[in-house]
Amino acid sequence: MSYPGGDYQGLGFYPGLGFYPGPPRRDRRTLVIAVSVAAIVLVVGAVVAILLLQRQSDTPALPTSTTSAPSSTTTTTTTSKTTTTTTKQAGRTIDNDTAKLSYVVPEAWTPIEGGLTLKSVPGVTIDHVAGLTEYQCGGKTYSRGVVGGGKVAKGELNQRATELAQAFGKELYNTSSGVEVVPGTPKAITAKGSGGTELKGVRLTAEITSTGDACLASKGQLVLVLLDDGTDLRLLLVNGDTEGGPATPAPAKTADLAAIADSVRPTG
Repeated sequence: MSYPGGDYQGLGFYPGLGFYPGPPRRDRRTLVIAVSVAAIVLVVGAVVAILLLQRQSDTPALPTSTTSAPSSTTTTTTTSKTTTTTTKQAGRTIDNDTAKLSYVVPEAWTPIEGGLTLKSVPGVTIDHVAGLTEYQCGGKTYSRGVVGGGKVAKGELNQRATELAQAFGKELYNTSSGVEVVPGTPKAITAKGSGGTELKGVRLTAEITSTGDACLASKGQLVLVLLDDGTDLRLLLVNGDTEGGPATPAPAKTADLAAIADSVRPTG
């Protein structure tokens, strides 16, 4: 800008009932042999059973396994819990008693003496200004960004924000042969001050394109905040080069521009 992620179950076969001829005559020798064989079988079975029991009693029991699958409640550690932390933004706080606003700028943004007054919109001036990296090029003084605050006359918020974004964009990049300012849609916001003051307003982001000046950024961004205090509209203007111009100094970071606008608070 110019300065300012199953059991198997088999089936058997039963042949049915045949003719029954009556009981056969008993053979006594056969009976004696059968009894003898049965006695032998019983003795052998008893011996085998005793041997098996002794063998089992001599065999040590296997230890019981203590290995078990870990449960999900003890082995699973998650970080899905959402924590919201509010911290004070780092940087330099500017208390603008003219606009009755405070805002925080990164340390690289330094105070600039004086203020900026629009030529195309009467009665609009911003003061308590801070700039980002002043540089000389082609015999002129430029800055990679500017922020300041002021008060403007009341009007329909969306219309006033669009009008002011257009005016500031064109005048901040006025050394180029062509400047195009494309304002976004104003978004309703509420800003709360530390003393309990709460003001409603709008915030608008505009994209700027310039041509015809090698010393000047070819692209920039402007964030404008208007808060209605019932009497006036409190204005915060944040602007930064985002592309083009000399290799050094580096352009502004859009995240920084947004953070400055996020930091605005009414002070009374």
